[in-house]
Amino acid sequence: MTTDFPRPRPELVAAYREVAPATLGHMHDVRIMDSGVKPLFADVSLVGPAFTVRMRGMDRSALDAIEEHARPGDVVVVDCGGDHEHAIIGEFRALKQIRLGIAGWIVDGAATDVREISKMRFPTFARTVSALVAKNIGREGVVGVPVSCGGVVVNPGDLILADDNGVAVLSHEEAEEHLDHGLAVAARERRMREEYAEEYRKLVPPEGVG
Repeated sequence: MTTDFPRPRPELVAAYREVAPATLGHMHDVRIMDSGVKPLFADVSLVGPAFTVRMRGMDRSALDAIEEHARPGDVVVVDCGGDHEHAIIGEFRALKQIRLGIAGWIVDGAATDVREISKMRFPTFARTVSALVAKNIGREGVVGVPVSCGGVVVNPGDLILADDNGVAVLSHEEAEEHLDHGLAVAARERRMREEYAEEYRKLVPPEGVG
């Protein structure tokens, strides 16, 4: 376990805010979480280094280490050990994460308080939603280790990109390697949208005309 792992340089994280996970999904060997891990609300995006947590069952005590060791801008990535029924984040934990400056959460498990989290717009991705809540037992769990989330391995400090379409995971080396291509695709797609919008305006008359 380590809590002092390297994170991507801030300029790299900022640059990837222009790149969609689906752009990376066109590439070979990029880790994309399975489609069961979904955002709790629509029109969401999330970019940042992974702060990993491995739990087991209903024991949520490992989450306490987030307050001490996570840094502002981190994305908390939680491996719940196959438990998809005990929710580990809800309204008040999300409020605490916002105060800590945490960018968002990716949970291979359950969340709760969907309406409240949606209203506060805290980026949260989870496999299930449940009213059954995990407990502080204090026996198992660790942070700062490789975890399994959404069917892929996530290492501490990996770059996380997530939006409504899914979650991509990049090592520092992969993030550096794919940045130029990702930005080029994003720029090309912006131009295409502008061209299509102009074409649409020409084809469809204003309301009340024609």
